[in-house]
Amino acid sequence: MIVPAGPGWAEEHLRRLTANGIQSHFQLAHIAQLDTLERMIRRGKYYGPLNITWVAIGGGFDAPNPYTLTNFMRAVPDGATLTLESSMRNVLPLNTMAVAMGLHVRCGNEDNLWTQDRSAKMTSVQQVEQLVRISRELGRKVATADEARRIYRIGEFYQSTEETLARAGYAPNRERGRKGFLHHA
Repeated sequence: MIVPAGPGWAEEHLRRLTANGIQSHFQLAHIAQLDTLERMIRRGKYYGPLNITWVAIGGGFDAPNPYTLTNFMRAVPDGATLTLESSMRNVLPLNTMAVAMGLHVRCGNEDNLWTQDRSAKMTSVQQVEQLVRISRELGRKVATADEARRIYRIGEFYQSTEETLARAGYAPNRERGRKGFLHHA
C-alpha cells in the first residue's frame, strides 16, 4: 500500500492552501519526510511557520518509541513547533514523555479508545482531562485557545524562502561560490 502524497502532490496542495489563505500543518511519518519538507522550503514551495506533527503509529510510519521520538526531535529545527501523535496503548506513554520534554501533544478517540490497561473505553474528553492532569503534575501549563493560536502562529505567512528558513531555524540557502557555515543576514 502507498500513501499518494509525494513531493509533487504536497507542492500542489501547498500552493492551493496558501493561495486560499490556509496555513499548512505538516503531519510527518518519519525523518525522511522532514528532509523532504526542508528541501521543498529551500526551493520556495512554502512560506510560513513550520508546524509539524510527528505521527508515530508504526506500519510505514516511525515506530512509537522513545528512540524514534528523540531522533526526530533532534532533527526538527529550533524555530518549528512540534506536536506528537501516536495510537492505542502508545498514546499515553509517548504523550507523557512529550509533555515532559516540552512538546505539544494530541489525543482523542481517533488515536485511542481504551484506558491504558484496556479495562474500559475513554472518551476524547476523558483523554484530554488525563493529559491536562499529567501536564500540570509535570509543571506544564495548558495553553488557552489564544495561546495555542500564538504558538502555532495561526494566520502567519512569510514573504520569502530566506525568511521561512530563518524563522524555522534552518541555515540559509547556499549562494553560488559561498562555502562554510552560513548565517542569516
